Amino acid sequence: MGVPAAPPADAAPLAATWVRPEDACPPSRPLRLVARGGTRTISVMLDRSAIRSILLMRLSAVGDVVNTLPAVSAVRAAFPEARIGYLVEDKAQQVVEGHPDLDEVTVFPKKRWRERALSPATWAAAAGHVRRIREGDYDVLLDFQGNLKGGLHAALSGIPTRIGFARGHSKEGSHRFTNVHVAPPTERILRAKKFLTLLRPLGIESPEIVWKLPPRPDSVRAVGESLRALGLEDGRYALFHPGTSAVDPGKRWPTERFAELARRLESEHGLPTLVAWGPGERPLAEEVARASNAVVAMETRSLMDLAEMLSRARLYVGADSGPQHLASAVGAASVALLGDRDPAIYAPCNPRSRVVLGYLPDGSPSTLGIGVDAVLETVGAMLAEPGATPPGGARDPARSVLPA
Repeated sequence: MGVPAAPPADAAPLAATWVRPEDACPPSRPLRLVARGGTRTISVMLDRSAIRSILLMRLSAVGDVVNTLPAVSAVRAAFPEARIGYLVEDKAQQVVEGHPDLDEVTVFPKKRWRERALSPATWAAAAGHVRRIREGDYDVLLDFQGNLKGGLHAALSGIPTRIGFARGHSKEGSHRFTNVHVAPPTERILRAKKFLTLLRPLGIESPEIVWKLPPRPDSVRAVGESLRALGLEDGRYALFHPGTSAVDPGKRWPTERFAELARRLESEHGLPTLVAWGPGERPLAEEVARASNAVVAMETRSLMDLAEMLSRARLYVGADSGPQHLASAVGAASVALLGDRDPAIYAPCNPRSRVVLGYLPDGSPSTLGIGVDAVLETVGAMLAEPGATPPGGARDPARSVLPA
């Protein structure tokens, strides 16, 4: 599994290309459902009439939790009377708390416990966390996490039917903790679509890709006031988010290139830029603003603040990170800057997005190989497309639907 082949050796040093996510995703093939305890591939279909409660689990990261949202809505559509819960880490809980298709959310406070891992109080709290999950008395668990962290939660949950990805499609032996295994036809599939394949044992076949987020009235008010104070209008600004996860800072695009892009967007397209930032990232946003005519956004007190900024932007530009996938959830036009990330897997599941790939002179994929010209050309093509969203008016559909 890897990114597309590098361009010819005589290509320009900062060669780049852009592709549509739907072109990057290979055609679907029949799914294999594997029952634990044997090597035979057999069909498994659960008795839906006996299912009254379902727990979905994706603990982290923010972008991956966002990419489970179509699965959340598909489960609710198939089981309108069921009690549906979600298990998530504290860092991503705002993506699902208050979601209209969920009845309850259980939070795994990883950050707080990690800081006090040896405290007896932490161990007592962990025991209480497991007890609450078991007291949920769920009939089915859907393990979207697919690693040891998720596997341990599955093992301790007491849930009788635990659906997870098969060996080879999960990590760290997590398949040993689930008892109905789904083997997608390929790993080179967009994350949101891979997560939907986990629903097949529930009889949910090829559902619509529906994006919903929790209501955010406080964010609507705060972001609206902030934009007015900055002199920006709905649909008439570009939004950048130069930060990425601290776990993988190599995904970042250089701030000086974000700054040049901001200058040229305004001079060539008349589009001012707003630079968003997350915890610990304000210096990055200020660095972009100092070297351009961009303005630094308000502090995003929650992920819903960021979702609101995205919903009002003309377009979004950023690397592979949570904000890129939030842009899909609100239906915003976006440009994803991918380095060594395979677009067949990590591109946004959003027909209004485009992907720019970059390669270094030695042919290796890297965000450092993405030049400003390539990004600007992509943006220009998007703005000129028939049906492109005209400036003016926030675009925040309550229900954004894509073909499966």
